[in-house]
Amino acid sequence: MTRAVGWRYLTKMQRTVIMLAVVIQLASLPVGAQDADRIESLRFAEHLFEERDFYRAITEYKRYLFAQPDSSRAPWVRFRIAEAYLEGGKLDAAGNIFAELARKTPGTRLGNWAILARARAFYLQGRLMQAWGVLDDISLAGTSDEMRGVKFYLKGCVQLKAESPAKAQRSFLSIAAVHPLAERASLLAARAQEALDLPLKSPVLAGLLSIVPGLGHVYLGEYSVALTAFMWNGLFGYAAYDAISRGYYGLGALAATLELLWYSGTIYGAVSGAERYNRDARMNFLDDLDNAAGLDVAFPDPHAVGAILLQGKF
Repeated sequence: MTRAVGWRYLTKMQRTVIMLAVVIQLASLPVGAQDADRIESLRFAEHLFEERDFYRAITEYKRYLFAQPDSSRAPWVRFRIAEAYLEGGKLDAAGNIFAELARKTPGTRLGNWAILARARAFYLQGRLMQAWGVLDDISLAGTSDEMRGVKFYLKGCVQLKAESPAKAQRSFLSIAAVHPLAERASLLAARAQEALDLPLKSPVLAGLLSIVPGLGHVYLGEYSVALTAFMWNGLFGYAAYDAISRGYYGLGALAATLELLWYSGTIYGAVSGAERYNRDARMNFLDDLDNAAGLDVAFPDPHAVGAILLQGKF
Protein backbone atom coordinates (compact mmCIF):
# COMPACT_ATOMS: atom_id res chain seq x y z
CA MET A 1 0.00 0.00 0.00
CA THR A 2 1.10 3.54 -0.76
CA ARG A 3 1.35 5.82 2.22
CA ALA A 4 0.41 9.51 1.64
CA VAL A 5 3.23 11.96 2.16
CA GLY A 6 2.33 14.25 5.10
CA TRP A 7 3.75 17.53 6.35
CA ARG A 8 5.99 15.76 8.80
CA TYR A 9 7.68 13.82 6.02
CA LEU A 10 8.72 17.02 4.15
CA THR A 11 12.17 18.47 4.54
CA LYS A 12 12.70 21.82 6.24
CA MET A 13 13.44 23.45 2.87
CA GLN A 14 10.26 22.06 1.31
CA ARG A 15 8.19 23.35 4.23
CA THR A 16 9.71 26.84 3.91
CA VAL A 17 8.97 26.99 0.18
CA ILE A 18 5.35 25.95 0.69
CA MET A 19 4.80 28.50 3.47
CA LEU A 20 6.27 31.31 1.37
CA ALA A 21 4.03 30.36 -1.53
CA VAL A 22 0.95 30.48 0.71
CA VAL A 23 1.93 33.88 2.16
CA ILE A 24 2.55 35.33 -1.32
CA GLN A 25 -0.77 34.01 -2.52
CA LEU A 26 -2.65 35.54 0.42
CA ALA A 27 -0.83 38.84 0.17
CA SER A 28 -1.55 39.48 -3.49
CA LEU A 29 -5.02 39.67 -5.01
CA PRO A 30 -7.27 38.87 -2.08
CA VAL A 31 -6.02 41.74 0.11
CA GLY A 32 -6.37 44.26 -2.69
CA ALA A 33 -9.84 42.98 -3.42
CA GLN A 34 -10.79 43.16 0.25
CA ASP A 35 -9.56 46.75 0.53
CA ALA A 36 -11.52 47.71 -2.56
CA ASP A 37 -14.63 46.05 -1.15
CA ARG A 38 -14.22 47.92 2.14
CA ILE A 39 -13.83 51.28 0.43
CA GLU A 40 -16.94 50.51 -1.60
CA SER A 41 -18.80 49.76 1.62
CA LEU A 42 -17.78 53.21 2.87
CA ARG A 43 -18.96 54.76 -0.39
CA PHE A 44 -22.31 53.09 0.09
CA ALA A 45 -22.46 54.30 3.71
CA GLU A 46 -21.70 57.84 2.53
CA HIS A 47 -24.44 57.57 -0.07
CA LEU A 48 -26.91 56.55 2.64
CA PHE A 49 -25.74 59.44 4.83
CA GLU A 50 -26.26 61.96 2.05
CA GLU A 51 -29.70 60.49 1.43
CA ARG A 52 -30.39 61.07 5.15
CA ASP A 53 -30.91 57.36 5.69
CA PHE A 54 -28.84 57.68 8.83
CA TYR A 55 -29.50 54.39 10.60
CA ARG A 56 -28.73 52.26 7.55
CA ALA A 57 -25.59 54.35 7.11
CA ILE A 58 -24.62 53.60 10.72
CA THR A 59 -24.98 49.88 10.01
CA GLU A 60 -22.60 50.15 7.05
CA TYR A 61 -20.08 52.20 9.02
CA LYS A 62 -20.16 49.62 11.80
CA ARG A 63 -19.69 46.85 9.25
CA TYR A 64 -16.51 48.59 8.11
CA LEU A 65 -15.27 48.96 11.70
CA PHE A 66 -15.92 45.27 12.36
CA ALA A 67 -13.68 44.35 9.42
CA GLN A 68 -11.09 47.12 9.98
CA PRO A 69 -11.10 48.09 13.67
CA ASP A 70 -7.52 49.40 13.56
CA SER A 71 -7.69 51.16 10.20
CA SER A 72 -6.42 54.76 9.96
CA ARG A 73 -9.93 55.58 8.79
CA ALA A 74 -11.55 54.07 11.88
CA PRO A 75 -11.59 57.23 14.09
CA TRP A 76 -13.17 59.28 11.28
CA VAL A 77 -15.70 56.51 10.68
CA ARG A 78 -16.64 56.74 14.37
CA PHE A 79 -16.97 60.51 14.00
CA ARG A 80 -19.30 59.88 11.07
CA ILE A 81 -21.38 57.45 13.14
CA ALA A 82 -21.73 60.13 15.82
CA GLU A 83 -22.80 62.66 13.17
CA ALA A 84 -25.40 60.21 11.90
CA TYR A 85 -26.74 59.74 15.44
CA LEU A 86 -26.80 63.53 15.85
CA GLU A 87 -28.74 64.05 12.62
CA GLY A 88 -31.03 61.15 13.48
CA GLY A 89 -31.98 62.66 16.83
CA LYS A 90 -30.06 60.31 19.16
CA LEU A 91 -28.19 63.15 20.82
CA ASP A 92 -26.93 61.26 23.88
CA ALA A 93 -25.40 58.52 21.73
CA ALA A 94 -23.76 61.14 19.51
CA GLY A 95 -22.39 63.08 22.49
CA ASN A 96 -20.88 59.96 24.05
CA ILE A 97 -18.99 59.06 20.86
CA PHE A 98 -17.77 62.64 20.41
CA ALA A 99 -16.53 62.66 24.02
CA GLU A 100 -14.66 59.37 23.51
CA LEU A 101 -13.03 60.61 20.29
CA ALA A 102 -11.97 63.87 21.98
CA ARG A 103 -10.41 61.88 24.81
CA LYS A 104 -8.55 59.47 22.51
CA THR A 105 -7.34 62.01 19.92
CA PRO A 106 -6.48 65.13 21.93
CA GLY A 107 -5.00 68.09 20.07
CA THR A 108 -5.73 66.65 16.62
CA ARG A 109 -8.07 68.07 14.02
CA LEU A 110 -10.45 65.18 14.67
CA GLY A 111 -10.23 65.64 18.45
CA ASN A 112 -11.00 69.35 18.23
CA TRP A 113 -13.93 68.79 15.89
CA ALA A 114 -15.22 66.12 18.27
CA ILE A 115 -15.16 68.58 21.20
CA LEU A 116 -17.01 71.23 19.21
CA ALA A 117 -19.51 68.66 17.95
CA ARG A 118 -20.13 67.52 21.53
CA ALA A 119 -20.93 71.11 22.49
CA ARG A 120 -23.32 71.21 19.55
CA ALA A 121 -25.03 68.04 20.79
CA PHE A 122 -25.54 69.66 24.21
CA TYR A 123 -26.91 72.76 22.48
CA LEU A 124 -29.45 70.76 20.49
CA GLN A 125 -30.55 69.03 23.70
CA GLY A 126 -31.18 72.40 25.31
CA ARG A 127 -28.37 71.76 27.82
CA LEU A 128 -26.97 75.22 27.25
CA MET A 129 -24.84 75.55 30.38
CA GLN A 130 -23.08 72.28 29.60
CA ALA A 131 -22.46 73.39 26.02
CA TRP A 132 -21.17 76.71 27.32
CA GLY A 133 -18.89 74.91 29.80
CA VAL A 134 -17.43 72.63 27.12
CA LEU A 135 -16.64 75.63 24.92
CA ASP A 136 -15.09 77.54 27.82
CA ASP A 137 -12.83 74.56 28.58
CA ILE A 138 -11.57 74.16 25.01
CA SER A 139 -8.00 75.30 24.50
CA LEU A 140 -7.36 75.64 20.78
CA ALA A 141 -3.89 77.13 21.14
CA GLY A 142 -1.78 76.26 18.13
CA THR A 143 -4.75 75.33 15.99
CA SER A 144 -5.93 77.11 12.86
CA ASP A 145 -7.80 80.42 12.87
CA GLU A 146 -10.63 78.50 11.21
CA MET A 147 -11.04 76.20 14.21
CA ARG A 148 -10.90 79.07 16.72
CA GLY A 149 -13.46 80.99 14.68
CA VAL A 150 -15.82 78.03 14.77
CA LYS A 151 -15.46 77.86 18.56
CA PHE A 152 -16.42 81.52 18.99
CA TYR A 153 -19.28 81.24 16.50
CA LEU A 154 -20.74 78.23 18.29
CA LYS A 155 -20.24 79.91 21.66
CA GLY A 156 -22.08 83.01 20.42
CA CYS A 157 -25.00 80.84 19.28
CA VAL A 158 -25.16 79.14 22.69
CA GLN A 159 -25.10 82.51 24.44
CA LEU A 160 -27.90 83.82 22.25
CA LYS A 161 -30.02 80.83 23.18
CA ALA A 162 -29.13 81.36 26.84
CA GLU A 163 -30.42 84.95 26.58
CA SER A 164 -26.99 86.56 27.04
CA PRO A 165 -26.85 88.85 23.99
CA ALA A 166 -23.99 91.01 25.32
CA LYS A 167 -21.73 87.97 25.76
CA ALA A 168 -22.85 86.58 22.40
CA GLN A 169 -21.90 89.85 20.77
CA ARG A 170 -18.37 89.66 22.23
CA SER A 171 -18.00 86.06 21.03
CA PHE A 172 -19.06 86.93 17.48
CA LEU A 173 -16.70 89.92 17.39
CA SER A 174 -13.80 87.66 18.48
CA ILE A 175 -13.83 85.93 15.08
CA ALA A 176 -10.99 87.04 12.80
CA ALA A 177 -11.99 89.28 9.90
CA VAL A 178 -10.59 86.80 7.35
CA HIS A 179 -12.57 83.87 8.72
CA PRO A 180 -15.26 82.41 6.40
CA LEU A 181 -17.86 83.05 9.13
CA ALA A 182 -16.70 86.63 9.85
CA GLU A 183 -19.33 88.42 7.76
CA ARG A 184 -22.16 86.32 9.18
CA ALA A 185 -20.80 86.75 12.71
CA SER A 186 -20.58 90.52 12.26
CA LEU A 187 -24.25 90.67 11.26
CA LEU A 188 -25.22 88.54 14.25
CA ALA A 189 -23.21 90.80 16.56
CA ALA A 190 -25.14 93.81 15.23
CA ARG A 191 -28.45 91.99 15.76
CA ALA A 192 -27.35 91.03 19.28
CA GLN A 193 -26.97 94.75 19.97
CA GLU A 194 -30.56 95.17 18.84
CA ALA A 195 -31.55 92.65 21.51
CA LEU A 196 -29.91 94.90 24.10
CA ASP A 197 -31.79 97.91 22.76
CA LEU A 198 -35.25 96.32 22.55
CA PRO A 199 -38.09 98.64 23.69
CA LEU A 200 -39.06 97.14 27.03
CA LYS A 201 -41.62 97.95 29.72
CA SER A 202 -40.67 99.23 33.16
CA PRO A 203 -42.07 97.02 35.96
CA VAL A 204 -41.68 99.93 38.40
CA LEU A 205 -43.66 102.30 36.20
CA ALA A 206 -46.33 99.64 35.61
CA GLY A 207 -46.71 99.24 39.38
CA LEU A 208 -46.88 102.98 40.04
CA LEU A 209 -49.49 103.52 37.33
CA SER A 210 -51.59 100.76 38.87
CA ILE A 211 -52.24 103.01 41.88
CA VAL A 212 -55.07 104.02 39.59
CA PRO A 213 -56.58 100.55 38.99
CA GLY A 214 -56.14 99.38 35.41
CA LEU A 215 -53.78 102.14 34.30
CA GLY A 216 -50.72 99.89 34.61
CA HIS A 217 -52.33 97.38 32.26
CA VAL A 218 -53.14 100.18 29.80
CA TYR A 219 -49.38 100.91 29.79
CA LEU A 220 -48.78 97.25 28.87
CA GLY A 221 -51.37 97.35 26.11
CA GLU A 222 -53.66 94.92 27.97
CA TYR A 223 -56.83 96.96 27.56
CA SER A 224 -59.38 94.25 28.38
CA VAL A 225 -57.48 93.37 31.58
CA ALA A 226 -57.33 97.08 32.44
CA LEU A 227 -61.10 97.48 32.04
CA THR A 228 -61.75 94.38 34.17
CA ALA A 229 -59.39 95.58 36.90
CA PHE A 230 -61.01 99.04 36.95
CA MET A 231 -64.55 97.64 37.14
CA TRP A 232 -63.89 95.08 39.92
CA ASN A 233 -61.87 97.52 42.03
CA GLY A 234 -64.67 100.09 41.63
CA LEU A 235 -67.31 97.52 42.50
CA PHE A 236 -65.61 96.29 45.68
CA GLY A 237 -64.71 99.84 46.71
CA TYR A 238 -68.26 101.06 46.31
CA ALA A 239 -69.62 97.97 48.13
CA ALA A 240 -67.32 98.65 51.08
CA TYR A 241 -68.26 102.34 51.20
CA ASP A 242 -71.96 101.66 50.88
CA ALA A 243 -72.01 98.95 53.58
CA ILE A 244 -70.08 101.07 56.08
CA SER A 245 -72.18 104.17 55.40
CA ARG A 246 -75.30 102.12 56.14
CA GLY A 247 -73.86 100.80 59.36
CA TYR A 248 -73.16 97.27 58.10
CA TYR A 249 -69.61 97.27 59.41
CA GLY A 250 -69.06 93.53 59.15
CA LEU A 251 -70.17 93.45 55.53
CA GLY A 252 -68.19 96.61 54.89
CA ALA A 253 -65.04 95.09 56.40
CA LEU A 254 -65.46 92.00 54.22
CA ALA A 255 -65.92 94.08 51.08
CA ALA A 256 -62.91 96.24 52.02
CA THR A 257 -60.77 93.15 52.53
CA LEU A 258 -61.78 91.81 49.12
CA GLU A 259 -61.06 95.21 47.59
CA LEU A 260 -57.61 95.29 49.21
CA LEU A 261 -56.81 91.85 47.87
CA TRP A 262 -58.04 92.73 44.39
CA TYR A 263 -56.24 96.09 44.43
CA SER A 264 -52.89 94.56 45.46
CA GLY A 265 -53.41 91.81 42.88
CA THR A 266 -53.92 94.47 40.20
CA ILE A 267 -50.59 96.10 41.09
CA TYR A 268 -48.79 92.76 41.25
CA GLY A 269 -50.34 91.70 37.93
CA ALA A 270 -49.09 94.87 36.23
CA VAL A 271 -45.55 94.41 37.58
CA SER A 272 -45.37 90.73 36.63
CA GLY A 273 -46.98 91.56 33.27
CA ALA A 274 -44.17 94.02 32.49
CA GLU A 275 -41.56 91.40 33.40
CA ARG A 276 -43.33 88.82 31.26
CA TYR A 277 -43.54 91.28 28.35
CA ASN A 278 -39.78 91.92 28.55
CA ARG A 279 -38.94 88.22 28.83
CA ASP A 280 -41.14 87.26 25.87
CA ALA A 281 -39.86 90.13 23.73
CA ARG A 282 -36.24 89.20 24.34
CA MET A 283 -36.85 85.47 24.00
CA ASN A 284 -38.75 85.80 20.72
CA PHE A 285 -36.09 88.09 19.28
CA LEU A 286 -33.24 85.80 20.33
CA ASP A 287 -35.04 82.70 19.05
CA ASP A 288 -35.43 84.33 15.65
CA LEU A 289 -31.81 85.42 15.72
CA ASP A 290 -30.66 81.96 16.80
CA ASN A 291 -32.59 80.36 13.94
CA ALA A 292 -30.95 82.80 11.54
CA ALA A 293 -27.50 81.93 12.89
CA GLY A 294 -27.62 78.31 11.77
CA LEU A 295 -25.11 76.08 13.57
CA ASP A 296 -24.59 73.90 10.50
CA VAL A 297 -22.47 76.56 8.81
CA ALA A 298 -19.90 76.23 11.59
CA PHE A 299 -19.16 72.57 11.00
CA PRO A 300 -17.42 70.61 8.26
CA ASP A 301 -19.49 70.16 5.16
CA PRO A 302 -20.70 66.52 5.07
CA HIS A 303 -19.22 66.16 1.60
CA ALA A 304 -15.84 67.31 2.94
CA VAL A 305 -15.91 64.71 5.75
CA GLY A 306 -16.90 62.08 3.20
CA ALA A 307 -13.92 63.05 1.05
CA ILE A 308 -11.63 62.70 4.07
CA LEU A 309 -12.94 59.19 4.62
CA LEU A 310 -12.78 58.01 1.04
CA GLN A 311 -9.51 59.67 0.06
CA GLY A 312 -7.76 58.86 3.33
CA LYS A 313 -6.38 62.41 3.80
CA PHE A 314 -6.36 62.54 7.56
